[in-house]
Order: sequence, then C-alpha cells, then structure tokens
Amino acid sequence: MRGELPERYFYNRSKIIQIGQVLKDILPKRNATDKTFQQIRNAWHHIVGDDVCKCTDITSLKNGVLYVGVESTALIHHLTNFERHAIIARINEIMGMKCIEDIRFKAGMVDGRKK
Repeated sequence: MRGELPERYFYNRSKIIQIGQVLKDILPKRNATDKTFQQIRNAWHHIVGDDVCKCTDITSLKNGVLYVGVESTALIHHLTNFERHAIIARINEIMGMKCIEDIRFKAGMVDGRKK
C-alpha cells in the first residue's frame, strides 16, 4: 500500500518522531475559549443558584453556545422559557464581555449519574 501513495502522505519517514510531537501537531491548540469555559464552570453555582446547580452540568462551549446537561425535561422547559436570557446576561456580566450568545439544554447525565 505504501508504494501506491505519494510521499506527502507520510509524516517524516526519514527520522523517528516522539509521540508527543505528533499529538501536538494533530490536536487543536488550546485558546481563550478554554479559559472562558473554565471560568464559567467555576462561576456556574453563583450564576444559577444552588438548586439549579445540583441538577445541571456544563458540558461544553462552542462558538458562543454553552451546552448544559440537565437531569429532567421539566427543568429544561423552565430554564429554556424563563431563565435563558437572564443566565446569558449574568454570564456575560461576570465575564465582562459578550462571550455567550445562546444556551442549549440537553437531558441526560449530570455528574456521572443518569437521571
């Protein structure tokens, strides 16, 4: 198979490369989004309060959309219809910039427990 593919498909065939270097080249670089995500995770209890914090888990932040796992569909309905805009405003106020455009809630696992 190697004889069929052009040379450009092989990564430095002439020398040994450390696996760490290969992973650095393949995996995306960490950026400001990662720091923002961690800051929001750390402040989540303060943003939503104790009751909601126990039932939710922030899963990711992508392109200004915060993804949150919620243990019940009833809570998703409440958060989506009544709290979404207030939560977005509080996050952006705490962060000091407009970093969150929207929040998407999804039923499922919270802290490793399926609800």
